[in-house]
Amino acid sequence: MPETPTPIVAAYALLLLIGMPLLAVLDARRGADLAAAAKHRRLLYVSVGASLVVLGLVTLGVAAWQNVPAAALGWRVDAPAPALLRGLAVAAVGLLAAWLITAAGRLAGLRETAAVLLLMPRNASEKRWFLALSGIAAVCEEYAYRGFGLWAVSAWTGNPWLGVALVSVSFGLAHGYQKLVGVVRATALGVVLAVTVIWTDSLFPSIVGHFWINAAIGLGGWRYLHAKFDVDEPEEPDEPET
Repeated sequence: MPETPTPIVAAYALLLLIGMPLLAVLDARRGADLAAAAKHRRLLYVSVGASLVVLGLVTLGVAAWQNVPAAALGWRVDAPAPALLRGLAVAAVGLLAAWLITAAGRLAGLRETAAVLLLMPRNASEKRWFLALSGIAAVCEEYAYRGFGLWAVSAWTGNPWLGVALVSVSFGLAHGYQKLVGVVRATALGVVLAVTVIWTDSLFPSIVGHFWINAAIGLGGWRYLHAKFDVDEPEEPDEPET
């Protein structure tokens, strides 16, 4: 395992941690297209899932090209059963953190974006697609952020906790379309997941936790998480005349 990342690894990590938030900022049409996207959620889930797979494959390609050992990026499970239990505990902590931050935002009078609400699945078919997307997001985002990104920054700076901070802030800013509450919520979840990787030296618990956080919210938890929250609703697109 190299003590410091190669220049190519460092450049890709920098591109990842800066580029993903920039893409969120540049995605200016997302808010305007939310109402239309909500009418075709399954297609949206496929599109987002494909983008995440590309992210994961590119990250894997860079790691293989630069001979970064898989174990250094967290691809190791020494004891599956305890790791699974840790993952479930991470999910519980993450969901509690998400609820507390959302509640604090509500008390502070902050407006929540309608993005989260409009894109949540409403029927059995959409829920199946959403669960598939949750699995893809858990694997690909954990590998890119808490695997590659966290290792690269930690090895480069010699400080894993600085790595936790930088990677978590980048992860939070990549959710900028969700406004301030969403950014803080995603950053906090990023910290929980990154600390888990540092603690266990494995991506498996964070992948399990990430999946169940998404799944619990998508399968109905969003109705309680965002209950009575003041949201900025996008205008519905005009229906074509017939």
